[in-house]
Amino acid sequence: MKNLTIKNSALLLAVLLAFSSCAATKVAKDPHAQYLGDWEYVVEELPVDIDGTMTLSKEEGVLKALLSNPMGDMELDAVSIVDGVFKAELDADGTLVEMEGTFEGDAFAGYLSAQGADFVMKAKKVQ
Repeated sequence: MKNLTIKNSALLLAVLLAFSSCAATKVAKDPHAQYLGDWEYVVEELPVDIDGTMTLSKEEGVLKALLSNPMGDMELDAVSIVDGVFKAELDADGTLVEMEGTFEGDAFAGYLSAQGADFVMKAKKVQ
């Protein structure tokens, strides 16, 4: 009888561990959560600095980015964040603009690249 109780206890423990590990993987933290939200940005080294808001969001598991400024809204394509490195691109009236930079806490530093020229971009997360 004692042997049966030990086997049942071991089986129960194994089942509990299996369920707890499954639950832990389902509620795993989104690796992009710290980057989502609004970022106030400025693009420098243009004839006039352009400032606005970059909104990072996630829809159905896909990263989205939107740049809003006085000239309008521009949705970015091919958005990715890997190890804190942000990459995206957009079509600005037929011109491919590539964007790349890094996040460090609530700060972003990078550049926009178009037609062989790079323009510094900086942003701060809106709290």
